[in-house]
Amino acid sequence: MEYPVFDIPYQDAYTSVIEFNTTINEKMKGHEQRYPVWTYPKRTFTLKFDKNPKGRQKLEEFFIKVMGQAGKFYFTWEKSKGGNGKKYLCNFDTDSFKQNLKDFGFSECEIDIVTIDDSPVEQVGELDFYYKAECDFVLEFYTIVDKIFTSRNERKAWWDEPKRSWTLTFEKNAKVRKQLEEFFIAKRGKFRSFKWTWKKELGGDGKTYNVRFDNDSLKSEIETYGFGAMEVKIKEVFPNENPLSEVEKDEIIPRKLLKIDLQGGSVYVLDNETLESLRYNGEDYIGAPLTFDEIKKDDSSSVSKLNIQLSNVALAISGIIGQRGDVITNAPAVLTLVFLDLNTNILVPGTKQVLYAGRCNNLKLDYENATMDIETALGGYEIQAPAMKYRTTCQVRRFKDCRCGYTGEETSCDRTFERCKELGNHENFRGYPQMYNELVIKV
Repeated sequence: MEYPVFDIPYQDAYTSVIEFNTTINEKMKGHEQRYPVWTYPKRTFTLKFDKNPKGRQKLEEFFIKVMGQAGKFYFTWEKSKGGNGKKYLCNFDTDSFKQNLKDFGFSECEIDIVTIDDSPVEQVGELDFYYKAECDFVLEFYTIVDKIFTSRNERKAWWDEPKRSWTLTFEKNAKVRKQLEEFFIAKRGKFRSFKWTWKKELGGDGKTYNVRFDNDSLKSEIETYGFGAMEVKIKEVFPNENPLSEVEKDEIIPRKLLKIDLQGGSVYVLDNETLESLRYNGEDYIGAPLTFDEIKKDDSSSVSKLNIQLSNVALAISGIIGQRGDVITNAPAVLTLVFLDLNTNILVPGTKQVLYAGRCNNLKLDYENATMDIETALGGYEIQAPAMKYRTTCQVRRFKDCRCGYTGEETSCDRTFERCKELGNHENFRGYPQMYNELVIKV
């Protein structure tokens, strides 16, 4: 598809924001479990313009042309403006274009344009390029306190030791700004932790800390010749007892895939991703909005159902109905959990799990959303059993995760009861050692 090209000159001073989306689950004693919702970051450019009547008209005409088609356009981040020379497929961030008009028809305005920055992640070193000695330093504890103040005033320390955070100010030059942006993208915002040394010559204690970025967004105020001023906050992270688990956690993340099997062309959705597509079982799943509720059952316990919501902004679902009739109702649908290697964007083999399967019903459409139920007949059972295997070995796939519960220094386990007993963790064993070794029951 042909898209228009944004080639209107803008001022040398503008803003660039890199934004990730990271979910953080707090665990006991200050530890964290983090995973990225997006594979690639969102980048927003705030461009500034100072136009005469002719230039102002050209800008208005371009905005009307693009927005009238609710379309996209190409924008090249010029190296002469401190950029990387890359061409991005963008869209305007808002539906309105506001200008401050001056005498004789001159105008001043700002426009926000948004894109997905799928630039390859560069190999980066340490966060050791120069920053100013002056910084904000915070020591933080987490204490649980009675909600109502009384004479008892009960308190409990949730962390055994404090977490430290630093707000660093970096030099205003193009080289450092680009280094910091590359480092931020490589660490995927708050997701990846890294080693950082608080140098004595910059007011520190000379110690090396395990830290992460405290925010998922990095804002650069870019000035003439690519100069930029920025402050960055980093926060201490308590390391995992097993470094191998920390690396594995940083590389492998869960993703959900929805397939609605239709005659004449099925629907394949990769949940809420900035990754354009993901190939699974020879089929391409497209990154798109997908939400779903908890599994529910009707009053007679004969049917369980999962309500899902898809985007219909591009009229994809409406188009299917318009061309082929209601082929969605009673169509088979499967929601699958897979695991993605972030370094390669390739699925990890042998780790898939079907979360829910059934047939589509109760389709509802509007201009924004398509909602439907995926229903499964229970045959009168009160509950639907989870997918699991009864066997002699432990069902926990990942050693030292929250289900395993082992926190010692050992780094391997063969998932047998004997090994679990050696580790003193047999109370958490999730297998059935009394069964025959050859017997496996899958339900």
